[in-house]
Amino acid sequence: MTFLRKRNCPECGAEMQPQLINILYKREKCETQIDVIGIPANVCTKCFYRIIPSKIAKYIDSIIDPIFDAESMQQDKVLPAPHVGIQFPPVERELYC
Repeated sequence: MTFLRKRNCPECGAEMQPQLINILYKREKCETQIDVIGIPANVCTKCFYRIIPSKIAKYIDSIIDPIFDAESMQQDKVLPAPHVGIQFPPVERELYC
């Protein structure tokens, strides 16, 4: 489990708090959309700037990249591009902060 460290916002200097966030991933020239829910991140309490730890970002990329690659490799579009949802189970805040 990756732990979030306490830090100040690089944008405004305010305190950042660990939160679970959602991100909708899209790629240029690809109609597929991937909605990732429950990503641990530091979020600024003032300007809402978000920082996802690199290990978490790399893990998410390892999951979503093959989905985008598979869609872009399709020559015959049999069905419309999918909207894929990935949801990580809720965790106790104390486990990641």
